[in-house]
Order: sequence, then C-alpha cells, then structure tokens
Amino acid sequence: MDKYKVDIVDSLTASEFKRNYLKPGRPVLIKGAIKHWQATQGWGTRYFKQHFPDQQVPVKRFEKGNIIKEAMPLGDYCDQLDAYERGEGEFPAYCHDIPIFHALPELKQDINDFPSNFMPIAYSNWWKYCQFFLGPSQSVTPLHFDCLLTHNLFFQIKGTKRFTLLPYEDSRHCGRYGWRWFKLDPEQPDLQQYAQYDKDKAVVVDVEAGDILFMPSGTLHHVRSMDTCVSFNIDFHNQHSAWRGVKALYEGIPVTNFYYNFLCLLRLMKLLPERVFFRLYKGYLNYVS
Repeated sequence: MDKYKVDIVDSLTASEFKRNYLKPGRPVLIKGAIKHWQATQGWGTRYFKQHFPDQQVPVKRFEKGNIIKEAMPLGDYCDQLDAYERGEGEFPAYCHDIPIFHALPELKQDINDFPSNFMPIAYSNWWKYCQFFLGPSQSVTPLHFDCLLTHNLFFQIKGTKRFTLLPYEDSRHCGRYGWRWFKLDPEQPDLQQYAQYDKDKAVVVDVEAGDILFMPSGTLHHVRSMDTCVSFNIDFHNQHSAWRGVKALYEGIPVTNFYYNFLCLLRLMKLLPERVFFRLYKGYLNYVS
C-alpha cells in the first residue's frame, strides 16, 4: 500500500472529487472552499446567543468510556463556552451531532452553495442529513470511525480542528472496543501496549475555518479543537459503502446500524422514495453509538 496521505487542494469539481477521492476512497482537504459562505463569516457564540438563545440543544460528555447526554438552551451553552475561553469557567460539555437545519431551518440561508453534486442524487436535499458541532478549545473526540461506515464531508465554519487520520486496516492495532471506538491515543501512543501500531501511518491535518475535509468510509479519526469551533458534516453513502455497511453485519456492526445501512442501500438502488426513506432513517440523526 502507498503511504497514507491527505491531499490538499484549492478546488475540486464534482467529477474530479468522485474520480480521484470518492471512488478510490482517498481523503482530501479542500482549502478555503467555503470561506465565502455567510455561515463562515457570521456564525459563532455571539450570533447564536443573539438569534437562538432559547433553542434547546443536546450536550455530551465522555466519562469512563461512556457518552453522557444532557440538554440546555443554546444561549446558556454559548455563555459557558465564552466564560471558559476567558479562563473564568469550567470546561464545558460538547454540543454535537445536532440535525441543525431541522431545528433551525433559517440557518439554511447562510449556506451559499452546498456541494450536493459531490454525493449521489439521493442526498440532493442535503440539509436533511447534516449534523452540527459546537464546542470549546481542547475538546477531544477519541479515535473512532463513523458508525455506519459512511463517507464524511466535514465543513469547518469557525476555528481550527486538528484531525489525526488512520486507514481502516489499522483498526486491528488500535485497541478497538464497542464497534467503532479505540483505546489508542494517536497523539500520545503507548507503543508498548500497542506494539503493532505504526505511528508513521497517522496523518495530522489542521482543518481551518472555510475548509472542507473528506474522509472516506471507515477512516479512523481523532479530533481536537484548537479554538472554540463551529462545524457541521454530512454522513453519506454511495452504493459501494452502503453494501460494505450491510456486509459489516458479519464483523459485529450493531443491528441498529445495519438497519440504517440497509435503508440507505434500498434508497440508493431507487427502491425507496425519499419521503419513506427519511421517515425511517431520521432517527439516525439523533443516534448515540
């Protein structure tokens, strides 16, 4: 196998993206691709406190390998973030995996030209499938892969996130548990406990405001926020990754995950209309695994 790497480009057409990255399953960082968006220029704690202070949002903490989920008003959460960044408060929880354009549909007007043509036509109503992230500097999501083995288009709106990426085949060397999580910390790997882990395979990439990162199906990623960060992503399948997700039943994928992958496969094969598909699939957008 060639050395694992992330290409960094200034622009990509849909055909270039599909040919050079989606089909072969190669990650890519598109620098400055969305710096012109109103979202990139305006979203932040001040914006959310001004416009949506009472919107209830889920916040999550990682505690002893478990995800603890709570809810609070967005304005209060932004106050906690601002206090922490000023050095006046405790480390906040992380607000993430919110289907933001369902909760706050007016935010769609701040997305100037979403690259829906990068994905199958089944995702032409892209806003239905996006999930939102807001959190403090130094918040960390441990090493994992996306739970349905989807492809991932990640849009960085504010701040910088540092991603450490590894290919899926390295998952057997990283202390896997709970289907998609890993005990290994790629920032400080214990090479005695994980002797077969090849630290030279890990690729570190800083995703800055205005950038898009593409992570193909199964990419292991560890994420650290370098600042207060605002971002969102869309998990999507093509037929190849959906089949992979369905066949993962033989690798121990949870039955709920298999169900969502099977729905995606039916949709991509044009066997389910979108209204039926989304009614069955939308629970995934609030699914914690």
